[in-house]
Amino acid sequence: MSREDDRVLRFYNEVLGLDHLHYGLWNEEDELTLSNLKEAQLRYENFLIDRLPPSAQKVLDVGCGTSAMTRRMLSMGLDVHVLSPDETQKNNFTENLDAPFYHCRFEDFEPGERFDCLVMSESAQYIPYAQLFATAKKSLSTGGFLMICDYFVLDNARGTMALSGHNLTKFRIESKKNGFKLMEERDLTDRVAKTLDLGNLLAHRILTGLDILTDKTRKKHPFLTRMAFRLFRKKWEKLNRERELLDSEQFKSQKRYLFLLFQLSEASNA
Repeated sequence: MSREDDRVLRFYNEVLGLDHLHYGLWNEEDELTLSNLKEAQLRYENFLIDRLPPSAQKVLDVGCGTSAMTRRMLSMGLDVHVLSPDETQKNNFTENLDAPFYHCRFEDFEPGERFDCLVMSESAQYIPYAQLFATAKKSLSTGGFLMICDYFVLDNARGTMALSGHNLTKFRIESKKNGFKLMEERDLTDRVAKTLDLGNLLAHRILTGLDILTDKTRKKHPFLTRMAFRLFRKKWEKLNRERELLDSEQFKSQKRYLFLLFQLSEASNA
């Protein structure tokens, strides 16, 4: 994870006051507010907790975010270990929780012990899928589970939307190749899409606010305004390109947000 990702995590947690760093599971009637986002994110956490296999007593949380999910699993009496390459997550975790923490990328992880379940809440997208399944095999006990909740790119995806997330077809092929059997699948695309709508609304308000604040400057100092635009043109264009990622209709047409629960076959981990 890059320094830019690290700053984004801190912004969500410290500025927006979000306890979670993932999408939320929205109800159809929910209004687009930050308070409802927090409720939707808690609903998402409950969804994952409810689907933890009963036999999963030793869990590896891959990418702990603000550690809210980890805290929840620890409160249930589970033996939870955590892995993340992110410095902010490392500091937050080691300062506040007493549990094993591995500060590395998952694909570089060399497990000294086996786990009953690996939990990847929006972290699978950052791990090359061939290495994801290879490391998962090394990390799981016989018959262990791999729980993934993330978005995937469809074969028809184009442009900006195609740049983030694993191709779903290739991901499925790789899972079978490595001996992972799909035990449960849930399509959550429609329920998470409102998270993007809220992000788009907030981005629009911020850009509108900047436009209003700079209107007087543009009129008084047109030459300086043009110079500033030239200097920051690339960042401005990048911001507008990234706003395309907040288009929920494009997201729903080119991606799928899925809950996937795999079980590693005994033959694969013999």
